[in-house]
Amino acid sequence: MYLDWLLNIPWNIRSEWNYNIRQVEEDIADEYYGSALIKKQILERIAVRQLAGGINESGVLCLAGVPGTGKASLARAIAKALRKKFIRLSVGGMTDVSNIKGSTRDFFGAMPGIIIRALRDAGTCDPVIFMENLEYFAEDNNTTLPMAILEAIDPRLNSHFLDNYIGLPIDLSRAIFICAVKFIEGVPEMLGHRFETIELPGYIEREKILIARKYIIPNVLKKHGLYKKDVIFSDQGLKKLVRSYTMEAGLLNFRRQIERICRHVAKEKAGHIKRTWMVNEKTVENFLGTPQYIAEKLEKKSEIGVAIGLAWTGMGGDLMMIEGLRMKGNGEVITTGSLGEVMRESIQAAHSYVRSKADVLGIDHNDFDNFDIHIHFPSGAIPKDGPSAGVTVCLVIASVMAERPIRHDIAMTGEITLRGKVLAVGGIKEKISAAYRAGIPKIFIPQENRKDLKELPSDILKQTKFCYIESVDELFEKALLDFTPSNYTLEKILAEEIEKAKSRKNPSSPRKIAAKTGRKR
Repeated sequence: MYLDWLLNIPWNIRSEWNYNIRQVEEDIADEYYGSALIKKQILERIAVRQLAGGINESGVLCLAGVPGTGKASLARAIAKALRKKFIRLSVGGMTDVSNIKGSTRDFFGAMPGIIIRALRDAGTCDPVIFMENLEYFAEDNNTTLPMAILEAIDPRLNSHFLDNYIGLPIDLSRAIFICAVKFIEGVPEMLGHRFETIELPGYIEREKILIARKYIIPNVLKKHGLYKKDVIFSDQGLKKLVRSYTMEAGLLNFRRQIERICRHVAKEKAGHIKRTWMVNEKTVENFLGTPQYIAEKLEKKSEIGVAIGLAWTGMGGDLMMIEGLRMKGNGEVITTGSLGEVMRESIQAAHSYVRSKADVLGIDHNDFDNFDIHIHFPSGAIPKDGPSAGVTVCLVIASVMAERPIRHDIAMTGEITLRGKVLAVGGIKEKISAAYRAGIPKIFIPQENRKDLKELPSDILKQTKFCYIESVDELFEKALLDFTPSNYTLEKILAEEIEKAKSRKNPSSPRKIAAKTGRKR
């Protein structure tokens, strides 16, 4: 067995390293749809490897993105463009170094680790090896497993990689290692300093439809034994599929729903029914049943204490309705909804800033002591945490305390400081796409995020008006409508006017006497 392994390891067998960088760029574009900046970074690494004779000693490439954002597809596209073997490995759940570096031969059932097995399967010493699920042992206190992986994938160390079973140094420097995690925070600390991490953002609706047309539908039809003429997907049908049957940043569930439709068609076709099935906005429910998700919609009228925030979640961009209410109390701030610690701190900061601007907003300072404020996030089942809702919460609190309605045709995102400065946030592309789907014509974003609009499709830029804000005061000025007093405020104003009238009728009051004395002096 040991001799068989020695003979089957591709010690110096290499694939052809003969390609044109322009051709590689075209091949990757044919296989993968994604950001031009990501493709540019990939091509730069390939160019360095080409000029250096097939070896690149820079950091290991790590792709970060939620499931379905194309990490494996991009790695596979790189392998295909370079005419190399593609090996996909999962290291999630591994608990022992022997899984990576093999067992010593004196153990019963000993065998090489997954790296050597991958080389044997590839038949060359320079395949593209895609390693995923690295984040699943990131919190383990045992660092021996991550260090064993680093020994295998780090170009500075892997030219003499030693597998415990083989017992001879093996050169892995020509292999191209690509790692993958769900989030940047999921990169193990001991590996992070050698990783060059590229974040793969989620896809917006328009991109999902383009990817479905170019990649998903042809591939799914082929796997189900169907032809293009058997089932036709309209753009409206795909839009409804995205909006009503999936809620994700990636494409996993989107692809599954298309597969469900194709399985239905395959069953009918296998029963010798010859026809063309149309998948449009009206017929989607015939294939998939009742819609699973109901998208947030634009409010029909402006109200006090109701604002639309924009949030990024693992499922992509989404509208975040925030409601506020004031009631008689002791000045407490009550929050409800599935909120994290960061969100609660953001609400407290927003309350403090509005309180500091009471004079500007026309709020009686005593109201903050006489009223409780209730901030509610209606979608309570969806966890919400992160620095994105500060400006929205601040506007809601200002609205309920000043009794001024908030414009219903706007959405906003951004975090605030105690000085009222609006800070930049992430996920702008996905957030604006969510607002565009809901038909919101005007969006407030931080001034620092203006540069992020370059990645948006032209149709969104044309049909959406953007307002760039640097301070919350600008948002107050543009988003709050005229003063709308409540019954309590009217009673309060009436009481003040009655008190003034009494003072005018009674000139001998202490206040009047003091005023007269002051004038004589």
